[in-house]
Amino acid sequence: MRFPSATCFLISVLALTWAGEVSAQQRTFTFMDVQELKRAGSWVPRSDGALMLYTVTTPDWVEASSQSDIHIVSLADGVPSSRRLTFTDDKNETQPTWSPDGSFFVFLSNRDSEESEGNQLYMMRHDGGEAQKITEAQEGVSGFDFSPDGRWLVYRSGESGQEQLFGALVADLPAGEAEQLTEGEAGIEQWDFSPDGDHIYFVRPDEFDEDEKLRLEEGFTVDVKNATTPFSSLWSLDVRSGMKARCDQ
Repeated sequence: MRFPSATCFLISVLALTWAGEVSAQQRTFTFMDVQELKRAGSWVPRSDGALMLYTVTTPDWVEASSQSDIHIVSLADGVPSSRRLTFTDDKNETQPTWSPDGSFFVFLSNRDSEESEGNQLYMMRHDGGEAQKITEAQEGVSGFDFSPDGRWLVYRSGESGQEQLFGALVADLPAGEAEQLTEGEAGIEQWDFSPDGDHIYFVRPDEFDEDEKLRLEEGFTVDVKNATTPFSSLWSLDVRSGMKARCDQ
């Protein structure tokens, strides 16, 4: 399905943001004015084309930081219907993602985390109510997706280079306990669902790179010439049975 009004809406958001910020005083628009503009992004229309989630990021050049919240808009009614869904002025909400049936959405946030901790997953209805926390991952969540059939919510979590996949039944959210789907010393790199949602295909190194872990721990960022990198392999995971098979042998 095409969503031509989504692009038009984002252009309108940027235009209105610029107009609001400079209307108080007539002056030449400068480079810093551009840098300080709020930015719309991460837009994701619902499957029926009625609504669209997006983020608005506010830069803070004094603190060298930025802050993002999630907004929603009707693609039929346009900018006047836009409203803010999250209100954490010193935390971030990112990567809004609709559930396959469009009844709620999931997002990443550090709203309940200390500065050094990672993001967790939250779920929220677009028509009101508070966000509900889904995960308590010790190392935070670094990626997530719904299965195409809407049965599973799968996410990646773990120490850098050792991330594994975890899955929770959507019907049990937010209280359902996640199941670890993969194991091994080396972490999962890329991953995706099969079109029918029955399998997850993922890539991971054949062995854990101890040298790279040591370099990261010691803050050693010098480019190592001729460094050896473990080979990676493609694997298939049957979501229902948990059986895994290497695909590239």
